[in-house]
Parts: sequence; structure tokens; C-alpha cells
Amino acid sequence: QQTVEDMLEDEDEDYDKDDKDSERKGFMNRLYAIQDVCISVQNALDEVASYAERIKNTFNWTVPFLSWLAIVALVVTTIIVYFIPLRYIVLAWGVNKFTRKLRDPYTIDNNELLDFLSRVPSDVQVVQYRELKPDPAHSPTKRKKNNPG
Repeated sequence: QQTVEDMLEDEDEDYDKDDKDSERKGFMNRLYAIQDVCISVQNALDEVASYAERIKNTFNWTVPFLSWLAIVALVVTTIIVYFIPLRYIVLAWGVNKFTRKLRDPYTIDNNELLDFLSRVPSDVQVVQYRELKPDPAHSPTKRKKNNPG
């Protein structure tokens, strides 16, 4: 009878160990899931901030060619909307959208606005690609003047 009681106690200890291990694993899994969610939220906010910086830099004349291109596109769009009624523009857009797959079924959909914004640098990229200015204290002409030999 002693051996049966010992076996039951061993099983109870094993269950307690398994419960603690499963609690630890469950807690660690939850912690990893929370970390993954935090990382994905941070990446999404980074993308939103990057696009906002790109829009700001478009109208801030950081890249003059792209700013001129945006201004010209806005002026042309304004002229088109002024002379052609909005009802016809929406009708033409809808017909184009719904017949695109029939006209050319192998086209790849793209967003021209996002393509344009991907070419405008964000604030981080502006800082990274800024041209370095030479330090006048370390120029070769200064060394020659200071060194009489």
C-alpha cells in the first residue's frame, strides 16, 4: 500500500510541475503576442508618419522637381474640373474602372499617388542623404599656409 501512495504523490507533484510549466508557457506566449502587436502597431504608425512627412516635404520644396510636378498636376486637375462637369468625370472614371479588366486582363494595379509619394524623401531620408560640407579648418590650403617647411 505504501507504494501506491508514493505513486499518487509523485503524480500529484508531476501535475503541479506541469501546471506551473503551462502557466509559464502561457504567460510567455501572451507576452510574445503582446510584443508582436506592439511592434506591428509601431510599424504602422511609422508608415503613417513617413507618408505625412513626405506630403509635407512635397509642399516644402525639398525636391523642387517633384514639387513643381505636383503643382502642375493640381493646376491641370483644377482646369479639368472647372471646364468638365463632375458628373462626366465620375462617369468616365467608373467606366474606366469597371472595364479595365476586360480591355487588358494582365495589367498590374498601381496607385500613382503612392508611387509619387514614394519618390519624395521623408525627414529621416533628408537627414541621411544630406550633403556633407567640408570643414574649412582641415582644408589642405590651410595646412600649407601654417606649415613653413
